[in-house]
Amino acid sequence: MRVDFYIWTVRYFGSRNKATNACKNGNVSVNGKKIKPSYEVLIDDVISIKQKDQLVKFIVLDFPKSRIGNKLVDLYRMKKEIDSKNKKFDKLNYSRKKGEGRPTKKERRNLDKFLT
Repeated sequence: MRVDFYIWTVRYFGSRNKATNACKNGNVSVNGKKIKPSYEVLIDDVISIKQKDQLVKFIVLDFPKSRIGNKLVDLYRMKKEIDSKNKKFDKLNYSRKKGEGRPTKKERRNLDKFLT
């Protein structure tokens, strides 16, 4: 099963298009490798999804035929616990000093990359 279809069916994204874009932007990895949306997921693969400042990891247990209800999600995946020490994404208070003016285009790109 395609990874974008799988993460959509187990309700990590509201639409298949959002799941596909997340894969294209490098926010989804399987077994530690960044992948394309068409990557074929196998049982016992570990999928990591980066959303905003969160990292979610889970193991594939089975494949649903179509999108499933919220109560049935745990039949198809098993969440992994993430140590609070190993979290990569911490919120920092970033503010510009008075008089520095507007951020340059490069600074805005770096800010967007850091915050997403």
